[in-house]
Amino acid sequence: MPAKLILVFLFAAAVLLSVPVSADPGTLVYSFPVSAGKTNPHLYLPNQFYSQMMLYDRLVGYSNEGKIVPELAESWEVSDDGLVYTFHLRPNVKFSDGTPFDAEAVVKNFDTILAKRELHSWQEITNKIEKWEAEGPLTFKLTLNSPYAITLYDLAAFRPYRFLSPAAFPDSGLTYEGIKAPIGTGPWKLVESVPSEYDLYERNDLYWGKKPTIEKVLVKIIPDPLTRAVAMETGQIDLIHGDGQVAYDAFDSFSRDSRYITSISKPVMTETIAVNTGRYPTDDKSVRLALQYVIDRDELVKGLFLNHQVPAYFYCLPSLPYCDISLTPYPFDLELAAKTLDEGGWKLPEGATVREKDGKKLEIPFSFSGTDASEKALAEGFQAQAAKAGIAIILRPEEPDTFLTHNREGNFNLVTLKTWGPPLEPLSYMSGMRDPAIVDFHVQSGLKNKAEIDQKITRMLSAVDEKEKADIVRDIYQTLHNEAVYVPVHGISLMEVHRKGELEGVGFTPNRYQIPFDLIRKLK
Repeated sequence: MPAKLILVFLFAAAVLLSVPVSADPGTLVYSFPVSAGKTNPHLYLPNQFYSQMMLYDRLVGYSNEGKIVPELAESWEVSDDGLVYTFHLRPNVKFSDGTPFDAEAVVKNFDTILAKRELHSWQEITNKIEKWEAEGPLTFKLTLNSPYAITLYDLAAFRPYRFLSPAAFPDSGLTYEGIKAPIGTGPWKLVESVPSEYDLYERNDLYWGKKPTIEKVLVKIIPDPLTRAVAMETGQIDLIHGDGQVAYDAFDSFSRDSRYITSISKPVMTETIAVNTGRYPTDDKSVRLALQYVIDRDELVKGLFLNHQVPAYFYCLPSLPYCDISLTPYPFDLELAAKTLDEGGWKLPEGATVREKDGKKLEIPFSFSGTDASEKALAEGFQAQAAKAGIAIILRPEEPDTFLTHNREGNFNLVTLKTWGPPLEPLSYMSGMRDPAIVDFHVQSGLKNKAEIDQKITRMLSAVDEKEKADIVRDIYQTLHNEAVYVPVHGISLMEVHRKGELEGVGFTPNRYQIPFDLIRKLK
């Protein structure tokens, strides 16, 4: 082992040993890069998705087959005009503190969520809700101001429509001011947190569904993927699971080692290079088309991900609902890229390496989070490929907060972008394309038919007929594909590692943020 790696190993082991290690066969030890936060179900970062999903339930869920399924609501009806949703709640459900879950608890949670509508307006359902009320102890009625065909998909999302015990509300009743304790109806309860060290969860024995076999989940805070790999090697964690939890070369090593079991999920979302149509020079369609032709996805996937991800040729995964729409992929073809640029007036002067038009060089800034090594590697790889066609990609690493601000403002030409995945993708995700706070709005801002695209999205969101909805989605994605607005790179798959003979039932959910702790059994 190289000396540098030995030092890293020893340092990582020392850090890990400072955190409680459980030999209890009833405790599963996992790791996560950051602390769970206050785990307020109605707020966003630093409240982590995976933790909120462990503690809190929704009215409806989303199955592995892409279907809306019962959760806290056993059944529901929708009025003929699509405006009224009546939910029949499960009887005898309790929060982990023993407080009954009923229609009044649902109303109380909707009260506090909708008291801060602007915080959740990224999700169109928030703008559609007109009235919410209890109609009996176990009947909750939601009334919309206009038909919204994907109401149930929005309610099945990661947050904010999850339910906190009324006893855990602050005295003001406004959870955006904070909560007394993270108490939900989910299969787990959070019993101890030491910031930047660990979070400890216990099984909720009052859980209404099938109870987990594991008694506790200890989540160690390990920011670094290499340190996490060392923790698995030294037996200090039981499970690696998720996106970006471990480096690809380390995953390769685990896969070749007979002591471990490894697996990779099918893609759950897409990583793309988004192209701003409202800024020079990417407002030029010939430039956008050339960017489609210069990317060698096979090379990038092999070089960056060691073939543990799969190339993506379309912005939406064909496996998602409404997305199997038979688009024609753009080929990797440097000659076609050169021809397209020539026809667009971008010429390569003799002896030069960068094309020019009207005295201006074809230089395109590429913005990415400077703290994300994967995004940096992707940008560098794409830069090298584009240079072969005379396109100069200018790398612009940014601090995370600056990066997010520039994204919201549309202050970029090229930017790394991950889609949202199910249950929000594709329908809720398309809804966000109309929001100026969302990257996709700025990406599409220079298209002559942007207003028409937004109108079609609005019509799709109100469509009750499934064929009409599917036809509109197909039409919108076809338009965006033809306009070369997004350069898909790869599907994002989840990876997991555990030691052979120690765990059973490890798998994946459709959601990259949901870790199926409740399905796992510890064998020793």
